[in-house]
Amino acid sequence: MVTIDKKQYSTSPRFAQQKVRVRIVYNEIAILNKDHEVIAKHYRLYGVSRKSMIWQPYLDLLSKRPRAIKYSSIYNQFPAIWTDYLKNCSEEEQKDVLRLLGELLKNDDFSLLNEALTMASSHGHPSTDQIKHCFYSIIKQDHTHKEIHPAINLPDMPAATRGLSHYDALLQSGGVSG
Repeated sequence: MVTIDKKQYSTSPRFAQQKVRVRIVYNEIAILNKDHEVIAKHYRLYGVSRKSMIWQPYLDLLSKRPRAIKYSSIYNQFPAIWTDYLKNCSEEEQKDVLRLLGELLKNDDFSLLNEALTMASSHGHPSTDQIKHCFYSIIKQDHTHKEIHPAINLPDMPAATRGLSHYDALLQSGGVSG
C-alpha cells in the first residue's frame, strides 16, 4: 500500500517493500515502477474514503496458494460473509473462489458479490458456478429461474458439515491422543 494525503492505494504483491513512484493528477493516482511503467491506477480519493484496493493481483497470487490467505493482511479486508464461506471450502474450492473473485471484482465494492453469495447460499454451500450464475442474474436482473416443487415427498437429509473446522475444534479441545 502507498499512502498519499492520508489515503491508501494498493500496488501489487510483486512490489511489496520496494520503492515505487507515484503520478498524481486531479482524478487519478498511478503507481509506477522504477522504469516508470504503470503498476496500478486508481481513481483519486477525496472526502472520507480512505482506501482504494485493486484486488486482482492479490487474488491471482492467493489462488495459487489459497491456504496462505489466512496469514495475509487482505484476508481481514474481506467482508465477513466471504471469510466465513472460505473457511468452509476445500483447498480446490478456495482456489476456484479466489479466481472467481479476481474475475468479478472490478473495484473494491463487494456489494453485488455479497448479494450473489447470499443468494447462492440459500440452499447450502454453493459452488463457484452457482455464485457466478447468481452474480450475473443480479447484474442482468434476470430472475427467470423458479424453484422446483416435486409432486412426491422427498426425505429430509441431514445437514452436511463442510471444511475442516470440526477437526480444528477437536484439536483445540485436546481430544487427540498420540
